[in-house]
Formats: sequence, C-alpha cells, structure tokens
Amino acid sequence: MRADLDNFAETAAQEAQYLSIQQRYPERFLPWPVHLNLPVIAQAHQVASSQMDAWYGYVEARLNEARESKIVLNRVERQQLLDYLTSDITTQSKAAQSLAEYLASYRVRSSLGMYQLPNGKEWYQSKLNFYSGTVNSPEALLGKLQNLASEAREGATRVNFSLNPPLVHQLLAACDKRAGLNWRDGFVSLQQTASQCEQILTNGERLFAVAMMEVDLGVHYFAWSQKQAMLALQSRLALNEDQAFVVLKDILFFPATSFALLSRITSS
Repeated sequence: MRADLDNFAETAAQEAQYLSIQQRYPERFLPWPVHLNLPVIAQAHQVASSQMDAWYGYVEARLNEARESKIVLNRVERQQLLDYLTSDITTQSKAAQSLAEYLASYRVRSSLGMYQLPNGKEWYQSKLNFYSGTVNSPEALLGKLQNLASEAREGATRVNFSLNPPLVHQLLAACDKRAGLNWRDGFVSLQQTASQCEQILTNGERLFAVAMMEVDLGVHYFAWSQKQAMLALQSRLALNEDQAFVVLKDILFFPATSFALLSRITSS
C-alpha cells in the first residue's frame, strides 16, 4: 500500500508540474474547451442564464485578447464552437448570439496544428513528454512509428466514434484506471494506466494507436494538411470520411494524448 501511495505521490507531482506548465502556453487564452458542449452541460446542471451570459461574454473577450497575442483558433475548432451555439441557444441569449456572430466572422489560422501557435512546438513537446512518459524528439518518434506501421499486421478494432471522452480511453477500457489530476483526461493518469496495464493490445488496437500517433505528430509538428491527415487515417484504418474526421478532431482537441499508448505498442 505504501508503494502505491509513494508512486501516486510521484505521479501526482509530475502531473501537477505538467498542468502548471500548460498555463504558460496559449491554453490560458482559450476558456472554452472545444471538446465540450458547454451550453448543454450548463442546462443539465441548471446553471443560471445570467451566469452563462457572463461566460459567453468572457469567451468572446478572451478570444479577442488571444488574437492580440497571435493565438488563433483553427477552422475545425471554430466550427465546433459554432455547432454548439444552436438557434435554441442563441435565441434565448443575446450574449450567445453575439458570440456566434463573432465566431461566424472570425478569421482562423491557416493550419490545424499546434506548431503554428506562439511557442506551439515547445508546447506540443511538453505534451509528448508527459503522455509518453519519455523524452524523445518528434523526429525520432515519427521514425519509430513508421517502422512499427511497416511491421504491423492487419487487424480491425471496434471504436465508438464520439468526441468525449478521448478515443484513447477506449483502448484502455480493459485496464485498471490510475488516478490523475488532469480534468481533461477524466482525472485518470493515462500514461500510468497504460504503462501498468496487463491487457495485451490486439493487432487492430495496435494499428489504430500507431496511426493516431503518426497523424498526431504530422498535424501538430510536421505541418500536415487536413487532406494529408484524412488520407492517412482512411487508408491505414479503412475508415470512411466521417469516421476519419472524428478521429482527426480527437487528435486536434486532445494533442499528444494518444502517446499514452506508446509503451504498450512498443512492448506488445
């Protein structure tokens, strides 16, 4: 029991350090996590309309401040937020309507990946280090993944193509969950859960994880276009366009999260 507590304390300290580092990067300008339909969540929890109006105004103000610091949403993120602001929401809230109008005319950045943000490559590297539990350059990781992809045997895996929670949770479903501090990961330490899991990945799960990680690197670090990313996902995983787009959104909304599986695909 003491060993478990000591291990948790060490993991928690590392996770707290990671979370504090994230606040130095552009995330602090982006108060609406794009993977969450917050208007629906707020309704389910009976949040007062006045509080939501104040929050919509805050989001708009922060996005304005973000642009001054050259922190700009990509087109997928912007569209996701617009999709949440349905007519049912905007007709009941002038603040929501104002935010929707602001987003409708919002100029997105030209590329999808984090590399285009201020300090984006450094931010992404911090995520890679955290989720993989190792320190490797993106170039070294890409080479390793491409070797694994060439050696991979065919296989299929069943995936529920939904955005919440991240897809990596589905590939860890058979593992004992290890507690974590990051609310974005459902307060689960994905890296610890994966590294201590005794369940062996199937060929299909391994192939899915390798493809996700390769596209993750491609989009966020190596400036892959949406077309390149979609083609890679569709060709390697035999996905249709809609399924591939859900996986791409998962990669965009949860950068580097799939690298929690790195230890599992290199050891299986």
